[in-house]
Amino acid sequence: MSYALRNTVVLAAFLVVIFGVGFYLTRIQQPGQIRKLKTDSSSLQAVINQRPALESQLNQSRQKLTDMEKEYSERFKVIPSNDTTALTYAYLNRIMGSSGLIKFDMVYQGPKTFKQYGYNAYNLKGESSYTDLFKFIWYLEHARLLYKISDLTLSSHEVRDETSGAVKTIVPFTLELDAYYSSVAGVSSNSTGEDPTLYRGVYVGLNYLRPLISSEPPPNVRGLVDVETAELRAVMPDKIFIVDNKGVGHILRVGDEVYLGYLTKIDPNNNEAQFTLNKGGIIDRITLKVRFGK
Repeated sequence: MSYALRNTVVLAAFLVVIFGVGFYLTRIQQPGQIRKLKTDSSSLQAVINQRPALESQLNQSRQKLTDMEKEYSERFKVIPSNDTTALTYAYLNRIMGSSGLIKFDMVYQGPKTFKQYGYNAYNLKGESSYTDLFKFIWYLEHARLLYKISDLTLSSHEVRDETSGAVKTIVPFTLELDAYYSSVAGVSSNSTGEDPTLYRGVYVGLNYLRPLISSEPPPNVRGLVDVETAELRAVMPDKIFIVDNKGVGHILRVGDEVYLGYLTKIDPNNNEAQFTLNKGGIIDRITLKVRFGK
């Protein structure tokens, strides 16, 4: 093979390789890269288009975080780092300074411990008036230290005051109380300061434990005629004459008050007088007749 022919063959081989590489780059590799770049460009454009919305969400999240941090820093409830029976008893006495006296025995039930907090469980058993107990529970729920009532049992009974003779309702109760504490930094705080809650007035409203039918009638402190032990002596068209159990005479007209009720009707034709009495929620009508010959 001549030198010229050999050079021609080598040059032709180079041209074939160059043509093959060029064809591969321009017809196979580059179109794929272009398609990938277009896809990446579309994805990036979509992200860019979402940026205003993402920025708005970020700003909202930052504002919400700021508000939550402010609310937390200004929180009213306080969780102490520790709780003891003495601390809880002292706090309950502090509440009673605003609610009124509550007679109770307190028994420590034991602790309940979790990862970041815990509480001591107490059992309170005692008695009080409805008003004082209502205020005691209200202050316990709304005052600064975090206490929760897990169970409450109430009943009621009537007693007569030996000094005044008045009837009052006593409320025996059993109360399960949880005193919370936490040693986590930023959560616990031993600083309670002044508790404005304990200076607030509490509206009690109706006594829902007061029995509809009283077992103890109110005392006759005004010395009214007790018609159940009195004697009707005379009946006139517009008034009657009645003698009480002490032998004292009284003249009554329709509407006049007697012990537990009123004179509601005079019947001179039958020599009778009718009284309506409220015996602790039970309405009773008593009719007295003149007993002649006595």
